[in-house]
Amino acid sequence: MPPRRFSFTIDCDWVPGSQPGLERLLVLCQKHRLRGTIFFAGRFAESCPDLVRDCHRHGHEVGTHGWAHGSLEEDEDFRLATYEQQREWIRLATSAVEAACGVRPVSFRAPNLRIGETTVRILAEEGYQFDSSVPARRFDMGFGRVHYTDYFWAPLAPYRPSSHHLGQPGHGPIVEIPPSAYLFPINLAALRVLGLAVLTSMIRWIARQSPHLVFYCHPFEFLPATDQRFPKNMSKWNQRGMGPANLDLVDRLIDYVFSVGYSPAALRDTVLPDPWPTTRHPRTSAPSWSVERQRPT
Repeated sequence: MPPRRFSFTIDCDWVPGSQPGLERLLVLCQKHRLRGTIFFAGRFAESCPDLVRDCHRHGHEVGTHGWAHGSLEEDEDFRLATYEQQREWIRLATSAVEAACGVRPVSFRAPNLRIGETTVRILAEEGYQFDSSVPARRFDMGFGRVHYTDYFWAPLAPYRPSSHHLGQPGHGPIVEIPPSAYLFPINLAALRVLGLAVLTSMIRWIARQSPHLVFYCHPFEFLPATDQRFPKNMSKWNQRGMGPANLDLVDRLIDYVFSVGYSPAALRDTVLPDPWPTTRHPRTSAPSWSVERQRPT
């Protein structure tokens, strides 16, 4: 039976004023002795290199999250952008993170989880090893950012995507570790709206599909929205409910996750079994990774 792994991930969009939220999250991680993966927009890393260094110094994995994601009226879209544009964004972000902490990042998360096969090709060319962007089993029905279903039936467990279809297993060089979801994501926005009881039910369902649980949040969610500078296209609904009280919600979620047997793991620590057995995916003729199911306690 594979061990249960919990990846606590933080998406640092470039939202001026959000930096104290990351500092509070680092304190929370230290309390739980939790080593996470922190994805930085390149502009965030460029503007706050000391914070990036602090994350690395405390043992967290540092990855990239686009170039200026969070501050743009027209946000970066890795599903639609050209090869040249995507490569420029990735190279700029990679250079900014590496300059800040001295370590070249190997993990990536696309802004708004909008990713495609071209993105993964570029990531491999740039030396990346892990991605956590594919919105498997997620569709926000107009409330969030994931409004496409191309990869809905992708595996929830970590896998190597096919070069022809990112949602299907293959033999590519990148390991995909999808952010966990059961229609709605396992993230702070869902925790704020649905509550801990609903999220724990979702986690129990996910545990039957994958031994790996991936949670994510943003530093700006732990500060009042009025203390930060958001682009005009940022949903006012999403800005409601931001503030320090959300730290307690995440604190209780972490306690629950550890109580049911998960252990913390940065994304870069993911190792696929070799050989990795395949079965037929129920919705396609492509092979799908077969993992031994582990029922929650």
